[in-house]
Amino acid sequence: MLMETAAAAVAGLTAYSWLIEPRWCRIRRHTIHLPGCPMRPLRILHLSDFHFYRGSQYRKRFLARLAGEPVDLIFITGDLIDNDGGIDLCLEALRPLRAPHGIYATLGNHDYMHVKWRNLIHRTGAVIDEKGRTPNDVDRLVRGLRDLGIVVLRNQRAEVTIEGVPVTIAGVDDPYTRHDDIEATFQGFVKQGPCLALIHSPCKYDKLTGRGVDMVFSGHTHGGQVCVPFFGPLITRTHAPRKMAYGLNRLNGTVYYTTRGLGSSPLTYPRFNCRPEVNFFELHFGNSRHGGEDGAIAPRD
Repeated sequence: MLMETAAAAVAGLTAYSWLIEPRWCRIRRHTIHLPGCPMRPLRILHLSDFHFYRGSQYRKRFLARLAGEPVDLIFITGDLIDNDGGIDLCLEALRPLRAPHGIYATLGNHDYMHVKWRNLIHRTGAVIDEKGRTPNDVDRLVRGLRDLGIVVLRNQRAEVTIEGVPVTIAGVDDPYTRHDDIEATFQGFVKQGPCLALIHSPCKYDKLTGRGVDMVFSGHTHGGQVCVPFFGPLITRTHAPRKMAYGLNRLNGTVYYTTRGLGSSPLTYPRFNCRPEVNFFELHFGNSRHGGEDGAIAPRD
């Protein structure tokens, strides 16, 4: 009887982590106070880690729910696709999204490459390294994003003026595929107003401090994807400190947020105690409470 009960529990948890939680997306809302010149609050939607492939229609339906939300900026921090089969679906899903001051994106490791099990076993296909990874058509993805009016930042900065205040958006390319160049991203940068940075992974957190960046948005970790109660993620997927695998952190005056992201790769699909998410931020500048999270609104599912 005990063995049967244990087997049923394992089967139930397996079904939940494979079939329910990965699709049980939630919306989280935060209010963040930052130093700097006073200006009206900035409303930002942060998206990450869609991992679109041909079988991920539900992620498109979830993104459609966000189209009417009033935001100033939309940030996307990489892993938009899992393989080339997800490019068209990704572009279709992003088409309805609007932000008056722009949509900005950086790329992640899965935008550049993907893993096929047959390549791992047989070393077939266009394998580019010993891990069996094969290249994606990242140029087609970037062209499609830009055709939608999305600004893809590849070690570049963009500046937008919001009610007379210059806001700098810095985008660092993917560090895991070694496309990142933080020095190039901030070359010649002179801080005149808020500076917000996008990078796929939090692994380069220590390289972004001391550059005048107020807040860094990242993803990649999926929050650990499988989290043990009272312990946290089993695997963090980053070289950053364990605490930076998910949520809000502060370091030397810079605020960091690592999101769990919306999707997961087909090769590492299950989620447990780590629901996928999208995040809305209201950033208040010129407040004396540096980098605190003030009265975060409870998640709305």
